[in-house]
Amino acid sequence: MLHPFIDQAIIESKRLGMTTSIVSNGTGMDFEWLNRMSPHLDWLGLSIDAPDDEIHAKMGRGRKGEIAVGKSKHLDRCLEVWEMGKILGFGLKLNTMVNSQNINSDMSDLVRRLSPTRWKIFQFLHIIGENDSAVSNGVGAREFRNFVTRHKKILEDTDIGIISEENREMLGSYAMIDPTGRAYTNISGRYHYSSLPIHKVGFLVAWADVCDGFDNSIFKSRGGEWNWNSNQKGLKLPVLEESRGGVIDAAN
Repeated sequence: MLHPFIDQAIIESKRLGMTTSIVSNGTGMDFEWLNRMSPHLDWLGLSIDAPDDEIHAKMGRGRKGEIAVGKSKHLDRCLEVWEMGKILGFGLKLNTMVNSQNINSDMSDLVRRLSPTRWKIFQFLHIIGENDSAVSNGVGAREFRNFVTRHKKILEDTDIGIISEENREMLGSYAMIDPTGRAYTNISGRYHYSSLPIHKVGFLVAWADVCDGFDNSIFKSRGGEWNWNSNQKGLKLPVLEESRGGVIDAAN
């Protein structure tokens, strides 16, 4: 939402036939923007990591001025955006990153209230050179699984699709493009970038630089292939197949 051309990027992506999705903390989204983007933006994902803003403040999730005084209004902002998204008919997805601050939280009431089509729960992932200062926020695989199991059991009477991703499932299962147009992957626990951006050499050449860092079997095993038609707009996400570097399915 900080990018000056985000609107144009969404509109052009939709024009090219893509299913469009944005994952955000809700900053900069108001009814006017969401309403204007509704013909072009299909899915709205919001990152909510805790059932209250006290925990968000401890995590550092909030605006700079709020965190400076130990406060956060992140949840309040997200709830407002979520309700607007529901009114406008977006597909709604919830993302939660499990870490040492929220590992004992109970998000079941909040998630039940929001009733997202899809709830993705991530284990905190250390990427070398990117979030080294936050390594202490990590949790073990067993703790993470307990968090997921606990919430799945409480929410088993709902239609919410709950997807969890441990560190081993996130490494090498994402095909990504950075703001400068370089393809990159993370299979080694650090980001590996193509030497030149896609808009200069084309996707296949850029992808060839990093395709050894993508494992399609891990992508599939973590539930990366998903029926996006579950959105009431009746959408279908295209699948991109390339002859070099294997097959890249639509990541989400």
